[in-house]
Amino acid sequence: MKVTIWKGGTYGIRISSADMHHFVKDWKDVEIEIQGQITVYPLRHTFWSTCPEFRGSVIAEWVKTQGLTSWASGSPPTVQLTPLGGKRFRLSH
Repeated sequence: MKVTIWKGGTYGIRISSADMHHFVKDWKDVEIEIQGQITVYPLRHTFWSTCPEFRGSVIAEWVKTQGLTSWASGSPPTVQLTPLGGKRFRLSH
């Protein structure tokens, strides 16, 4: 699925409402594989309503190494988030 880069206090990944079906409401977290490294990201209660994103230092570093740190207002870059089964996904550009 295509997801967008998100920036707040740090960088993260934002999921579109059309792709929320890849996630299960009972999940408390997801496992994201980035360049072979697995990191667990909590899904806050707002993930299901107003803030469908997860963020953290590993994603932030990856965004920087991919050269995705700046964009025109309203046009964040898109990247791939591939479901690997269960609550594990792979992030790639």
